Amino acid sequence: MAAAMAGAATRRLGKNAVVIGGSIGGLLSARVLSDHFDQVTVVERDPIPETPEPRKGVPQGCHVHALFGGGVRVIERLYPGFFDELVAGGAVVCDFARDLRWYHHGVWKLRIDSDLPSYWQSRPFLEAQVRRRTQSTSNITFPEHWEVVGLLSNADKTRIIGVEVQHLNERGRTEQWQADLVVDASGRGSRTPQWLASLDYARPEESTVEVSIGYASRIYERPEGSARDWQILAAFATPPHHTRTGYIFPIEGGRWLVSCVGFLQDYPPDDEVGFREFARALEVPDFYEAIKDARPLSPISSFRFPAQCWLHYERLARPPEGLIILGDAVCSFNPVYGQGMSACALQVEVLDRMLRQTDPTIPPGFAKRFFQQAAKVIANPWFLATTSDFFYPRTRGQRPFGTKLLHWYVDRLFKLCAWNKPVLLRFYRVMHFIDPPAVLFHPHGIFHVLKEALGFRSGNKHITGRPRLPVEPVGAAKPPTNW
Repeated sequence: MAAAMAGAATRRLGKNAVVIGGSIGGLLSARVLSDHFDQVTVVERDPIPETPEPRKGVPQGCHVHALFGGGVRVIERLYPGFFDELVAGGAVVCDFARDLRWYHHGVWKLRIDSDLPSYWQSRPFLEAQVRRRTQSTSNITFPEHWEVVGLLSNADKTRIIGVEVQHLNERGRTEQWQADLVVDASGRGSRTPQWLASLDYARPEESTVEVSIGYASRIYERPEGSARDWQILAAFATPPHHTRTGYIFPIEGGRWLVSCVGFLQDYPPDDEVGFREFARALEVPDFYEAIKDARPLSPISSFRFPAQCWLHYERLARPPEGLIILGDAVCSFNPVYGQGMSACALQVEVLDRMLRQTDPTIPPGFAKRFFQQAAKVIANPWFLATTSDFFYPRTRGQRPFGTKLLHWYVDRLFKLCAWNKPVLLRFYRVMHFIDPPAVLFHPHGIFHVLKEALGFRSGNKHITGRPRLPVEPVGAAKPPTNW
């Protein structure tokens, strides 16, 4: 399978494909399309920096990012050897269950050895490495100084047949580029809904969950010689009464990327004194203690995220043929949970699988089937993210039926992660897009939750108060096949 995805297809489904957006989703899409089309053109309006640095089109690029196992798997299949190269360039590889010290729902999660490797680097560094590998593909081009300003359709407006582009330095200069397939991977700022409306298509239904998140981030020199036994630190706010979260992620160059995050308009300040005081006010002192004497290497950058948003293209009765939309252009997740890049990679994998099953040309209904299959990929991380966000009563959005019961169960499940190895590993496998969220509701998992709720653990030992638990690694543990 890996060889099949990495190798070039022997047949072609068309002459030209166009990708709108040159970020992670656009680059992965271009790599997939290169196996199926003679020529792939990636249109990115931002100038591409010569060295890894944040771009205007990626406003969250200065802040922490995570890439989970499902995303790692897709990228490694598309670019064999990618993560070895990433580590050789300075990325930090960690055991997610052992090297992450995580305070979550009022407890520190147990730390154990696992087979969940994770890779940590800045977003610009990761994107630069993906771009380098993509640019090495001979039939992918990156024309400079152009932006897409519209979609081209056939006469009866049933199919997208290309894009209209405008030169950034010559505003009056426009061109029409024909394409057998167009992929919109332009992110949250996608203008596809407006372009489709101008072609008399209905706007897709929209699910929105307003969270009003604010980030303040900066880079620090990683302290040497300290007594810490972790590589990654996450101090999450415990809902509903606490709204402040902090992350410390290792990145290339022996540095830390540190982010303060506030929910529901509790935005962290971007000045030195305010940043430190925000950090000091987190529920646990570990975050502040780790950075208080560390040497900052960058200014403080701010970013705000108003709402999770899912545009339901899969529900359109008549989506246009010849157009695929994926990544944040379809669904933008709360960045606190780090799901966006991995969810996007899995949508690209859906596209690749469908194209490989297509012969000899792309059939009618291809776009609709893609949106339906991509929606299944999106549904799992959407469920996890919105379930967490709705722990706050002030979060605005349509709450599913049974939310209170779900929260009662999930809160206790999260607390079990402080001492129960099978529960912890199952939760992490769901986080990493290895298992679906449904496994958290396996009868044996429900049994553990009910037993904990009644005050009992293994051996009928009664629990009194919150357990005091170790945070050190406690030995190897393989992903459980059952509870």
